[in-house]
Amino acid sequence: MRNALSSRGTRATWLIGLLLVAGLTVLTACSSGGTVIVTVTSTPGAGSPVTAPTLSPSEGSGTGAGDSGTAASQASGAPSTGQSSAPAPTVRVSASPAFGSKNIGPDDPVTVTVFSAELEQMTMTGDDGSTIKGTIAKDKHTWTKAERLKYHVTYTIAGTAKAADGSEHKINGNVTTVNPKSTLRASFQRPLANGETVGVATPIIITFSGPVQDKAAAEKTFKVTTDKGDIKGSWGWLQDEDFQGTGTKQSSAHFRPAEYWPAYTKVHVEADLYGANYGDGWGREDISADFTIGRAQIVKADVNSHRLVVIVDDKIVKNYPVSYGKPATVDAGRTTVSGIHVVTEKKPGEFTMCNPKYGYCGVKEYWGVRINNNGEFIHANIGVEKAGLLGKENVSHGCINMGLKDAEEYFKSALYGDPVEVTNTGVNMSPADWIYDWIYTPDEWKTFSAL
Repeated sequence: MRNALSSRGTRATWLIGLLLVAGLTVLTACSSGGTVIVTVTSTPGAGSPVTAPTLSPSEGSGTGAGDSGTAASQASGAPSTGQSSAPAPTVRVSASPAFGSKNIGPDDPVTVTVFSAELEQMTMTGDDGSTIKGTIAKDKHTWTKAERLKYHVTYTIAGTAKAADGSEHKINGNVTTVNPKSTLRASFQRPLANGETVGVATPIIITFSGPVQDKAAAEKTFKVTTDKGDIKGSWGWLQDEDFQGTGTKQSSAHFRPAEYWPAYTKVHVEADLYGANYGDGWGREDISADFTIGRAQIVKADVNSHRLVVIVDDKIVKNYPVSYGKPATVDAGRTTVSGIHVVTEKKPGEFTMCNPKYGYCGVKEYWGVRINNNGEFIHANIGVEKAGLLGKENVSHGCINMGLKDAEEYFKSALYGDPVEVTNTGVNMSPADWIYDWIYTPDEWKTFSAL
């Protein structure tokens, strides 16, 4: 019987575009060293590096650069000879994004690069009191932030650089992160979120509270690890659907191994979604889950055999007489569809089924194990059992009917995520079913990835 009312360059490419603004001083000399040129970063086209401009001593930058040699001489107490000395080194700084930038993303890289000088120290502090860690490169020319930023915070970047002549120069500027108009919540399906033990065909499912426009930005944050090393597999994005029936379509991404999970595997999955830019919204929080793959229980369901065979860790443990849906040649609407089904729900004891198309509703059945959202269950059917049809004829409305005792026994053995491999029905599973991930080959499934 089928239940119709079912649930559903390397380091900074020397990327300095010129900008020397008299009113904006982000690097000033602590001593009367050489010329200080303030630059901001622009992004060149591919293969078109931008080089920093070299200003002559007469071009000045608000630090006495027009007479830097004389100023340095006077500052040191040396007598003036009336002759020009060699210009002191030109110190330049580049920030990416440029100091003063607003609406940057929490995950966006932030770097500060100096030229003709070496960085001595650098700090990044937020107006919320937070401190962001960063690293200075071995050559002491570039500082890079090493932590994610927070939404709607102004960060001050400050530090010092020492020129070749020993003079120190202060660096100071700020950037402000975006204040999102909207953020999207994301969550794992229930068994994984609760850390349960699940079957070997379990997909990892992340569902978002709304549609994700830039799915690649979200997928870049997904990471799956196990205690058995790398598992070959891929993420795939399914069609956006109104899962809750509220009128809002939601995006969902599934991770499916290339083959069934190895039995007795501990799995960790994380999605560092806070700060991810979805195009029309932003990630609300990071999420993670830890769960365990249990024994490898695989159900073989060949409709022509009228049997249901349960294999655990490569050994046949049960061989039940059953009745499948009517053959497609008789009534395709009552045929159990072929394909790898996945156990997604269990209904203990007595429950009711309803299928108005075939004129029944409120029918009592027992020990239901859902294997498809089209209404297909494995369950006890007392009427079919009493008629002596189990193991002999396929007469159900699409479900896999069993005897009462056998159905209870199978029910107690089943886990969410167990595969049920139905074959030889003449009607294949499709994206109208759920979960249909396993109807695709590994190569076909990869095409659903956003990356």
